Amino acid sequence: MPRRYPYYPAFDGKKSQPGTIKFAQLCKTRWGFDNWGIYSNRLMRNSKTRGKKLGDPGMEKWLSVHATGAAVDLAYPKTRAGRAAAKQAWDWFMEHSEALGICEVHDYAYRNPKQPDSDKTAWGRGYRCSRGEGEKGVKIYDSKENAGTPGGNWLHIELEPELAKDAEALKAAWKALPKPQ
Repeated sequence: MPRRYPYYPAFDGKKSQPGTIKFAQLCKTRWGFDNWGIYSNRLMRNSKTRGKKLGDPGMEKWLSVHATGAAVDLAYPKTRAGRAAAKQAWDWFMEHSEALGICEVHDYAYRNPKQPDSDKTAWGRGYRCSRGEGEKGVKIYDSKENAGTPGGNWLHIELEPELAKDAEALKAAWKALPKPQ
């Protein structure tokens, strides 16, 4: 059963949320990912916001989830080992999306195996809880519909507000799950 996506519209949470910080720390310990950022009161980066800034009329609906403090960008090395760790994390996140309170994940470096050989761009893929849990909620991106950073070596993860705000609850949820294989 799909869950409601909680960040329409996003809002200024004023700081990085404790559960999001804990999530980033646990990912660093397990996979060696670097935290490239949690809180940033800014607009999304897309065609609707190009050349715009916070405070411009109509832009409030395009606030990034990073502004809530519930989103984190986790980077990995541009190596085979780094990509393998990102794939393992993605699979584990998909398997446990509901238990971990994951609302959205972007994997910018995913390459669609059905993509024509003439297009070598890795447009990525994205999960959203409102489309269904795990792989049911995944959309494969292409040149027309994508998350705006094809080929990027990081995962963008958004946590539901309750777990983003509660580091102990996030840690308990994480530890209750089997480790990835």
